[in-house]
Amino acid sequence: MSDILLTFHCAARDTDILVAAIRSVSDAPVHITAKQVSGIDFADASTAEQVAGRLQRNALELIVEEAKMAELVDAVTRAARQLPVRWHAVPVLARGRIA
Repeated sequence: MSDILLTFHCAARDTDILVAAIRSVSDAPVHITAKQVSGIDFADASTAEQVAGRLQRNALELIVEEAKMAELVDAVTRAARQLPVRWHAVPVLARGRIA
């Protein structure tokens, strides 16, 4: 089975809830990166974010086997989050560790 890089983009305030949901079905390390999104498509924005014209998001990234993707997306879908989550998956062609 191939590995994928699975990324969830979520509201900063939903991060802890989503990490817990991910950890409930996977022990893969979750990397969290703060993101600031500027633009005019605010379908996922809270009222305050629409007023400011800026979304505060976190990217939750993990490398998992492709077969785990549906289970992880389902766990995030079921989580008691406040705002929508966008996600994408891309194949991992190679990876390693440089010491």
